[in-house]
Amino acid sequence: MNHQKDEPRQPLEDNLNCLDLISGLRKQDRGGQLVDNKKKTSYGIDSPLGLISSFVFAPVYLYATVKGKHAFWDQALTSLPDSAFYGPSLDMGCGRGLVLVKTATRKRQLLGGGPATVQARNSLSYGIDIFDSGDQTGNSPETLYANIKAMGLLDDVVAHAASFTDPLPFAENHFSLVTASLSLHNVPSSDRKAAIREACRVCKPGGAIIILDLLGYVAEYEAEMKKQGWTRVERRFAGLGVVFGSWPTQVLHAIKPTI
Repeated sequence: MNHQKDEPRQPLEDNLNCLDLISGLRKQDRGGQLVDNKKKTSYGIDSPLGLISSFVFAPVYLYATVKGKHAFWDQALTSLPDSAFYGPSLDMGCGRGLVLVKTATRKRQLLGGGPATVQARNSLSYGIDIFDSGDQTGNSPETLYANIKAMGLLDDVVAHAASFTDPLPFAENHFSLVTASLSLHNVPSSDRKAAIREACRVCKPGGAIIILDLLGYVAEYEAEMKKQGWTRVERRFAGLGVVFGSWPTQVLHAIKPTI
């Protein structure tokens, strides 16, 4: 996809909803023809090649991808102020939907209503991904749809099949929360920096960005954010629960300046 940086962007509601994967798959799933109505959530294994190359550290890797990552995001999201969930959110590299589900569920809890309340408050959860199974087993729009459906969140989530390394089809200052979970390191350095710049652009003033990624990459994200004028940027060790074999992770937590 070759977008020009100065190409005018359409408003979010005009540009993205018509491309929503969830709505399209829902039309194919009338009466449960696409996904069993009793199917449970399944989030697969992060980078099967990474698991294989972990050797003696494979059990540590498995724990991180099956349990540790879930616990990390539970804690990361609950630590945010409620205001982070009162607007739309974006997950960059959403994959099978782990962070999307957790974010959308949190919004339901805080808003105290069903999908109509979420929609009325403009608090939908958006995700974008190229759905590469090399990054995550079974990574596909259909699997994402199945997980969203299993949690009863089909009206709360919008998904878009595209690369987050291209200019994002979203308005500036739109999202109150932007997340990325072990996704940015999969692309070249120049593309990672472009993705960070886009995350900064679409995050609204006072909004939060949380990025979980492998050690050795996150300092690059921090440096790029500071180049964009962000001052409230914190990078730290993400914990033993998200050590992927011999690869520890870091978390970047940043708040967009309000001035």
